Amino acid sequence: MIYLLIYIILPVAAIVFGIFLCREKLKSAGKVIYCALAGAGLFAVAAMRFEVGYDYILYASWFNRLRLMSEDEIMLWSREKGFALPAKIMADVFSDFQVMFALIAFVITLGVMLLVYRRSAAPWVSVTAFLVFGLFFNSLNFMRQFIAAVFIAFALFYVAKNRFFRFAGFVLLASAFHFSALLLLPFYFIFKIKMNYISLTVMLTGSAVVYMFVTPLMDIAINYVYTAYDPVTNVEAASGLAPVYTVAFAVFFVLAFLLRKMLTARNPHANVLIMAMYFTVFFSLLGTAHGILSRLALLFAVAPVLILSADIYMVLRGLICLTFKDSESTKRTKARICAAFIVSLLFLVPGGFYYNFLLTDGEEGYNGVVPYRSIHEREREVL
Repeated sequence: MIYLLIYIILPVAAIVFGIFLCREKLKSAGKVIYCALAGAGLFAVAAMRFEVGYDYILYASWFNRLRLMSEDEIMLWSREKGFALPAKIMADVFSDFQVMFALIAFVITLGVMLLVYRRSAAPWVSVTAFLVFGLFFNSLNFMRQFIAAVFIAFALFYVAKNRFFRFAGFVLLASAFHFSALLLLPFYFIFKIKMNYISLTVMLTGSAVVYMFVTPLMDIAINYVYTAYDPVTNVEAASGLAPVYTVAFAVFFVLAFLLRKMLTARNPHANVLIMAMYFTVFFSLLGTAHGILSRLALLFAVAPVLILSADIYMVLRGLICLTFKDSESTKRTKARICAAFIVSLLFLVPGGFYYNFLLTDGEEGYNGVVPYRSIHEREREVL
């Protein structure tokens, strides 16, 4: 049970270290140090995970199976080759499957922290959002799809630049780890739609219609994406998730939508990210009918959660700064403290929903993700 403290320690550490290191006076040096420390911490926690969900056990069995497979069998195997080929090399070299999980943790953490370093206006906000929205803990279980989601996060920044082939290249690279990434190709054109009340009304209407036919959509997902999930016997496919996690994403979207003009003035990619957040909510909502569909939300969630959260913090900080009548330096300091406090309070919403979901939902947890355990428990079980 002591490992459950990690759900409190990590977000608190992300905020505390961020407030001290991500200050204007430290400039880029503070940002580099913070991203390095945060990345090292997240990697260590991820690399030492043990049986954190259904997929962990499945991947461990694949690792052991790969030792006995020939190259021809690997090429015929249904798993994506971006995962299968490196995993085969590791299985031939190492005897312990934990090495594979450590490498996956390194790839995901490196991608996330690189995105935060390059794109985030407030790295500590991005890292905290990554934790409290559950993306970090989901990444410990949804491994291939999360690697794909990280590549897609980078792809989204080519939409506003009108670089379709760059966007498509990243999506195709993502599909080498999870075929579901191909779903994003037509979204290049959808993301170009300007987010306003008219477009939102149209999308909400379309979403309502799709939700009415969610079960046939589930059949398509089972036949072409999640082929290993039996729609009758598998809990994640046959039943839906509680709506609280969807509510957390919806609150984020509503706040971003209301601030969209100020966000767009700060970040030329804001409209794309708000659109991506909408579809995060949409697929999470479909997951309330059939849980496995909520995993598609991961493909859209990484970039908006990491980058929009920081932009929202900066916008709130700017608005708060206008309310003070002190000197410029004093106003900035007060605004930074107030905005940090408000954002930290707002983080209690998704954090509370996700952690309650994860820690109180019996053995199933969130979509197959269960509370954190470390390899130290594995060693005790062996003994």
